[in-house]
Order: sequence, then C-alpha cells, then structure tokens
Amino acid sequence: MQRNIAALTEKEFDLVIVGGGIFGACAAWDAASRGLTVALLERGDFCQATSANHFKIVHGGIRYLQHGDVYRIRESNRERNALLKIAPHLVQPLPILIPTYGHGFQGKEILAAGMRLYDLLVWDRNRGLKDPARQIPSARFVSREECLGIYPEIEQKNLTGAAIFFDGQIYNPPRLVLSFIRSAVEAGAVAGNYMEVVRFRQSGNCVYGVEVKDTLGGNEFLVRGKIVLNATGPWAQGLLKSTSNIPFDRMFTFSRDAYFVVRRQLTNGCALSVQGRTRDPDAIFNRGHRHLFLVPWRRYTLIGVWHVVYNGDPDQFILTEEELLAFLEEVNGACP
Repeated sequence: MQRNIAALTEKEFDLVIVGGGIFGACAAWDAASRGLTVALLERGDFCQATSANHFKIVHGGIRYLQHGDVYRIRESNRERNALLKIAPHLVQPLPILIPTYGHGFQGKEILAAGMRLYDLLVWDRNRGLKDPARQIPSARFVSREECLGIYPEIEQKNLTGAAIFFDGQIYNPPRLVLSFIRSAVEAGAVAGNYMEVVRFRQSGNCVYGVEVKDTLGGNEFLVRGKIVLNATGPWAQGLLKSTSNIPFDRMFTFSRDAYFVVRRQLTNGCALSVQGRTRDPDAIFNRGHRHLFLVPWRRYTLIGVWHVVYNGDPDQFILTEEELLAFLEEVNGACP
C-alpha cells in the first residue's frame, strides 16, 4: 500500500472519505468493491483514535435490551455475525459470567427472562457460521457451586448462581481496520495517512472537495470528490463547524469512556460482570447500577467501562488523577 499524493490530485473521485477509523475504512471498502472511485484520508495513523481505544468488544446488542431498542439489537447482531465470518483470526466468541443474587431484580428469574428474550431477538446470530468454535451459544445458567468454581473471589452473600452469555471480542482492532483498508486499496481505492483535511471546498451549498495538508511533507493540495463523507467520529462536528459554511441545528453529546489495563490475568478465559455505583438514566429495564466488566484480553485484563459525558474538544480531553482514583475505588468496591 503506497502513500501516493499524485494519485489523489489527478482526478475527481466518486467519494472522498475523511477519517481512517473503522467507519471510514469500511465505507472505503464497501464503495470501492461496488466500483466507485474512492479516496480515504486520515490525519494520523489509521485506526489511531476511537477505533483503537475501546473495550475490544464486538457487541451483539444485548446492552440495548434494557433500552428496548430492538433495531440496534438486530443491527449489532448482524455486524457481529459478519465479523465472526470474515475475520476469524481477529474476532472470537467471549464468555461472560453474571452472578445472580436473591430472587428480585438481581436474581436468576429476571435475568433469565431477559436472556431468553435476547436469544429470541437474535435467533439468526450464527447464520453462515459452520464452525462450532465460531458460533455464539445461547445463554445458560450455572449453580452457586459452579459459579464459585469459576470465580471464588466474588461476593457470596445471597449468591444463587450465575448466567453465562457470549459476545464477541477483537484481538487487535488496528489490524482489523487495516484489513478493511488493504481490501479497499486492492479494489482500487487510494488511501493516505498523515493527510489532514483543513477545509471543505464549497461552491454555494455544494461541497466539491477538500483541502488537504500533508503533515509529513508540509504541502497542501486539493482532493476533488462528487461526495465527501465526514467519518471523523467525535471530530466530525468540529471539522464541519471550523472548515465550512454548512449549518447544523444541534450539538452532539459524547461519552468519554475509560478502562484500566492490568497485568493480573484471568486464567479461566471467562469475563466477569459486577455491579458498579452509577446508574443508567436512560434504561427502561434496569437491574440496578451499571455493570463493570473484567475481561481477559491477550496477556492482560481490561476493567471498565467508566462513562463520563464530555462536551469539550476531543484533542484536549484528559483524565485527572482524582478521576482515576475515583474509578479505581469504584472497581475495588465492586470486585475487591
């Protein structure tokens, strides 16, 4: 894959994509495979930001059950199924254990009803997956003794057992994104990293291209396109506002998510779900507080996710020591 500035300037593309994360990469592959001419521009490394820094889970949509969002459940299920099929070296099923306590909202009965409903909604979750090792099993329930055999450290008071459900996990997110970009390039797309879009070019209300700065060479040039797709994630709004006269009617809200990466390994290969201290204000069905997850990943354990609404510049966000200590306290309170 060559970084070719000349190839970006010599013609008008059907589609110019700004942002080389997973959405930009998939859009480039999809469009190029349909015969469109495509340019993909990324201001830094491909998959350098949100697409790399996350919890490494390929969600099948079970978290949307408590919001009653059937559409997103079905959409997530299709995407997980596709990735399990086309990237078997990078995406695999992940078992997750959820302890149950008593017989109320924390008990097996309520959780079992939710799990059965989810299984019905994603009845086709293994369509086209012939290898049993690649398939997502139905949720199952284990006894108190089996639960403690897997995780003897968890809170035992009123423990009645646990549910085990499966989701997907990414081994290496940047490799997944690069695979899509490589496939797009093989289909005819032109991709360039360290190429920062500094301005949308407009004629009236029509965008006909983007001005690009080569951050390695320093020169600027025009990339022309019939359609420009702004796939820069949390940077999309700021880019649109600062580089064009295109109005938009509302500000978007983003969540700054954080998790710990610790060296202590979970040796049983099963993730653990525990309850934190914060609530989900948008949930229609709620078992209590948000769940924190301890997830085995490569030779480490990921612990999270911690959500904070963030309305500032994505390039300026930080985590303070006080915030990290508060998160650490919540994790240790949930799973000492």
